[in-house]
Amino acid sequence: FLGTDSAPHARSAKEAACGCAGCYTALHALELYAEAFEAAGALDKLESFASFHGADFYGLPRNTDKVTLEKAAWHVPDSLPFGDDVLVPLRAGETLQWKLRE
Repeated sequence: FLGTDSAPHARSAKEAACGCAGCYTALHALELYAEAFEAAGALDKLESFASFHGADFYGLPRNTDKVTLEKAAWHVPDSLPFGDDVLVPLRAGETLQWKLRE
């Protein structure tokens, strides 16, 4: 089931001699998963992976809220403000093919 380990470290903390590990993905985690599942020919399994398996595993009720992903290209920002620094998301400056509908 879906779990992210989004690591929002400032650019100055990541691009250093002893940089912080991890990638910032909270901005676009579902879109990244949609691309991966589509590439694997398993897009039909994304909803269960993202929405059902975790709750079922832990014996919790399934969330009734919904989100919608649409096949629409969008540009991942090069950086985002992060206090006095900036945060660089995974695949910064690239185009993703899936977008969370607002």
